[in-house]
Amino acid sequence: MRSAIIAASLCFASPALAGYDSVYTDFILDKCQRVTPETSGEDGESSGIFECKGFGKYVVTFAEGDLRSFVSFGTESADHCSFHQTFSGFNSVGNKIEWRRKNGKPIATILRWTVSYDPENSEKTKTWLVVNKLEPDQSCHIGYVEGATPNANEKARALADAQASGFSCATSKPIFIANAGTNTENVASSGCPQ
Repeated sequence: MRSAIIAASLCFASPALAGYDSVYTDFILDKCQRVTPETSGEDGESSGIFECKGFGKYVVTFAEGDLRSFVSFGTESADHCSFHQTFSGFNSVGNKIEWRRKNGKPIATILRWTVSYDPENSEKTKTWLVVNKLEPDQSCHIGYVEGATPNANEKARALADAQASGFSCATSKPIFIANAGTNTENVASSGCPQ
């Protein structure tokens, strides 16, 4: 909970730091290339891995399994930390990626996810903005901003701007920014494989 308060205070800093901006790309799975054969689990749900065009030379790697999504960014991104990070509840991702840049160089992405939060009723959902750090050979979740939080997009951008350069995918813990009363315990599997 303390990390959410700290992160919230970071996000009320200057809304647009010098040199920071955003560009957007569409994320439409039908336009992506499947890189593994389609498989079906016991429940009949299909799974697979796709590679999609991102911004510039970035490749977006998307995987789906057990009604959960995994997304990573960069080359050889199936080996990235973010390719192993998802939410504990059933989830899906949005169709627009915001690429946060510093002096024209991408440093982070912001992608909206829809997540089921009630194990008894998967139709009860909320959205989260996932802020993802970009490195030449790694990507990982920096933090999560609850979609219903006032000014959620601005907070996600401020989180990316403040944290991307110093965040370690190996040792840093993702930050949650959420409304009061939102339980953030065990919401996401945020650890990177060792």
